[in-house]
Amino acid sequence: MKLSMVQWLQCPACAGSLTCQVGTQEGQEVREGALVCGGCRARYPIVRSVPRFVPGDGYVGNFSFEWTVHRTTQVDSQSGRSDSEDRFAQSLPFPLQYLKGKLVLDVGCGTGRFAEVVLKHGGTVMGVDLSFAVDSAFANMGGHPNMHIAQADIFKLPLKRDCFDLIYSLGVLHHTPDCRRAFEQLPKHLKPGGTVAITVYTNQNKFYVMSTNFWRTVTPKFPKRLLYVLCHAAIPLYYFNKIPMLRHIGLGLFPISMDPDWRWRVLDTYDCYSPVYQSYHSYPEVFAWFEAQELTRIRVVEPTVTVMGERPRIEARHGAD
Repeated sequence: MKLSMVQWLQCPACAGSLTCQVGTQEGQEVREGALVCGGCRARYPIVRSVPRFVPGDGYVGNFSFEWTVHRTTQVDSQSGRSDSEDRFAQSLPFPLQYLKGKLVLDVGCGTGRFAEVVLKHGGTVMGVDLSFAVDSAFANMGGHPNMHIAQADIFKLPLKRDCFDLIYSLGVLHHTPDCRRAFEQLPKHLKPGGTVAITVYTNQNKFYVMSTNFWRTVTPKFPKRLLYVLCHAAIPLYYFNKIPMLRHIGLGLFPISMDPDWRWRVLDTYDCYSPVYQSYHSYPEVFAWFEAQELTRIRVVEPTVTVMGERPRIEARHGAD
């Protein structure tokens, strides 16, 4: 943890100020230590350079496993692909160059695939995740002077209000117990004029939703390694599903990722069948969430259900008073 990170943090229990007690330190990086609340005296350990605001990974142990095994699979600089940057660019209402000098919150940062894009374009990132993917994110991005990482619960974010120029959560909120309530935690952390963007799974393909929900009545209960091994069936099934006459039958009975890269295929298939929580949504539904939070300039784009909006500037909201 970099000492400069404290300026954006507050106690998730009482919103008190936090001070850093350094155990071991390398340069600006606190390797071990604790954050202590000046109000309620709560103590949050810093372990392997990451402050831990939760005692464990809760209901997302599957992602802890997934992002340890696939630490570099979706990171553009490691994969040689541009998927993360391309998808991230699609999910914003402005060019990536706008990120220079901006403070950005990555909710559900995983291994840091999108954080890398922000860093590349000159932004500063605060990445939070409930899972132990934070350790993979630190291994990938922690050495960058503008990367900050915390393990935390979205429903109890240890962050000050009115801080961030951009908040994004792409493909994450639908894996929480309450997708809408998870989204509602985010706008208050935006600066006036800041942007929030989220992507959640679409419910448009009713047959896909029905099929995956059928299998998911049992698959999240499987031992993680066993389910991961079973998801390797996606490697040969890909070629079966490439046959036009068989594609709809195969994908209807057992939906899998159809990514040409077998590693992504196994990863995305496991990502579908392993989460404890997984919900599907529509554009009108999510658009209404943004309206309820009084966000403006709301836009909807693909992939799946991607919606973005802006927190009104103070002068715009109260200018008529």
